[in-house]
Amino acid sequence: MTYGRKLSVVAVVVMLGAMFVIAAAQENQSRLATANGQGTLRVGDERFKISTVIVKLLDDRKAEITLVSDISVFLTGTWSNHGEAPEEVDLEVTGGASPGGLEGRGKVFLTSDGKSVTRLSLKGVSRTTKRALEANFESK
Repeated sequence: MTYGRKLSVVAVVVMLGAMFVIAAAQENQSRLATANGQGTLRVGDERFKISTVIVKLLDDRKAEITLVSDISVFLTGTWSNHGEAPEEVDLEVTGGASPGGLEGRGKVFLTSDGKSVTRLSLKGVSRTTKRALEANFESK
């Protein structure tokens, strides 16, 4: 192999590596997504209408979720990208505004630009009261 050809192969490998690093960096960037719409928040036997959802996905894989209804619920947890669909994000709820916190899982679906929530579903349970929490939301 000639020197020029080796140099070309090295350049292609370096460019491919750079593309993978850039793609991974973009995937882990903080994102703030919001939406107005309609949904239901169920806490034990109580039901509330959800009007707005705010999802903040931080670059350290932490998530902050706010459900706005007659009451506002603030949840924290972690997020990960769903394999094939970049707009689908898996959530693991590990806390909330109350000291006991919540435990649960869910998904949030974002628009292709990552700035709006199209759909959100969560299921969990309070660590202290053992009351079930379920949230389902769709944007307008």
